[in-house]
Amino acid sequence: MKRLFIVRHGRTQWNVEKRLQGASGDSPVLQDDLTPYEKLAAYLDQYRFAAAYTSPLPRAVTSGRLILTRMPHNAGLKLQPVAGLTEIGFGQWEGKKRAELVHDHLALFQKLSRRENDPGLTALGVEDFNAAGERFAQALKTIAAVLPADANALIVTHGGIAQLGMRHLTGNDHLLGLKNLSTSLVGVVGNQYYVDVYNQTAYLPHVDLNEGNVSIL
Repeated sequence: MKRLFIVRHGRTQWNVEKRLQGASGDSPVLQDDLTPYEKLAAYLDQYRFAAAYTSPLPRAVTSGRLILTRMPHNAGLKLQPVAGLTEIGFGQWEGKKRAELVHDHLALFQKLSRRENDPGLTALGVEDFNAAGERFAQALKTIAAVLPADANALIVTHGGIAQLGMRHLTGNDHLLGLKNLSTSLVGVVGNQYYVDVYNQTAYLPHVDLNEGNVSIL
């Protein structure tokens, strides 16, 4: 069985400020305490990876590098950027605070949270959710297709698109928001994809139970 280890990037300044952070918004990865990266890397380094991929957005690339440099058993693994792993585009809502959107645009924000397409969201430049889920799923299919039999791939990406893409890929509509530096494991058997582990954070020294995707109520 091929296995895809899908990791959400580490906490950023906008995550702390609870701002929407999508395809055209980015803020620095917080590096004041690298212990979570060390713990995650130790967990991942129990496995051998044939390849490593990342969203091209800086917060994912930085997170990927912080992880890989702490995985001595996988030394030499290089991050390969894949455009399909990019976060959902939030259009004019990029950088907006969640509290502000909930207060001023509750009905529309609820549709965003449910990943429900709406003309109002389209007018704001929010990416079509069906198209976004399909592009992420297609990126995973492309990665799996070139992965050797029974090999593992490490994928560093984003919370919104990973949740949406795994729903699209597996048909499981009950997957919730992903925490920073969580790991989800998708098994690939032939042309079938299965969520084996989702939102794993047990290796982290501290997890904020209220933390989640800012774009989800």
